[in-house]
Amino acid sequence: IKRAIETAKQVYTDTQIAHRPVSIVSLAYRKLKDLNVKLDARFVIIGAGQTNQLMAKFLKKHGFTNFVVFNRTLSNAQKLAEELGGRALPLKEITENKGGFDVILTCTASAEHIIDSNTYAALKSGEKGKKTIIDLSIPNDIAPEVIAENNPHYIDITALQTMASENMKERHKELEAYHAIIEENISTFRSVLKEGKV
Repeated sequence: IKRAIETAKQVYTDTQIAHRPVSIVSLAYRKLKDLNVKLDARFVIIGAGQTNQLMAKFLKKHGFTNFVVFNRTLSNAQKLAEELGGRALPLKEITENKGGFDVILTCTASAEHIIDSNTYAALKSGEKGKKTIIDLSIPNDIAPEVIAENNPHYIDITALQTMASENMKERHKELEAYHAIIEENISTFRSVLKEGKV
């Protein structure tokens, strides 16, 4: 077990595997980091399903603190909001949220757009600054006209999936290096094991 852990650490530090994330959550967070989103940024989270739970907990882990969760089933929104230290509201009241926002994180199972131009304008509450949208839904929750009319920083699931695929290809290029490290450690382990038996 000790040798296996040491080998894993060596693979992680001596190859490029850690430089190419392949999870959607990690990639979305990296995009936020690239945009220098501040830790006190106001997040409007739409949907309380597994993807948003993972993303929201990841955000909290990295120091973000300001969350409002909207969901069709209020009890699910309340559960996630409680974990985040945020507020929960039913999705039908989304246009009544007057606190503004810096980032929208949305992922629902809706077949229709959740955020159209009117809803987006209501959420902005008259604010003029450039906003950020993370849309992890298929199909997208954000209507195309919202992007066209407001020009936010837009991070969508399709672009993230493309990045994940490209990163996976880059990771595969490192396989020879991974295998060399593993074979070297197996050889060393066998020698140590043989000595121990003797």
